[in-house]
Amino acid sequence: HGPSDVGAELILPLLIGVALGAGQPTAGSPTAYMERLYASYSEPSFNPLTHPELYFAPKLAAAIEEDSRLAKGEVGYLDGDPVCQCQDPAGLKAIVANERMIGPGKAEIRVSIGLTGYQPRPATFRLVQTKAGWKIADVSSVDEASLLRALEQSNRTQRTKQ
Repeated sequence: HGPSDVGAELILPLLIGVALGAGQPTAGSPTAYMERLYASYSEPSFNPLTHPELYFAPKLAAAIEEDSRLAKGEVGYLDGDPVCQCQDPAGLKAIVANERMIGPGKAEIRVSIGLTGYQPRPATFRLVQTKAGWKIADVSSVDEASLLRALEQSNRTQRTKQ
């Protein structure tokens, strides 16, 4: 065995492992994160808005929390769950697809969101990698180009009224 043989022994299994895993979401991938997030809805009490800091990037979490605070117990700008694009996740079926890396630690994921009694609707989630893992930085849908921008605008308007 020469020194070059040792390198080949280490590299070949690594390359085979990478090839076998190609196309599969890895545990730390944005796709895997979104799939785990949607799987959380199997728990009837799950609501990402209960603890937005766990699921949303700091800027979006802060905008969600400010919207709630400014609403003073009433319904604010955000009148539903932006992850399921619904108020009631009954019959939720989300198909997570088309992961696209858009920069270092940034990804975009398209999701088809189906609910009982409704046609599936597309939504696009922009994710950022934080020290705590992937988080949702923004959401766009047929109705809204940017949840973050809409919340920030609404919060500015509500602050001037108070």
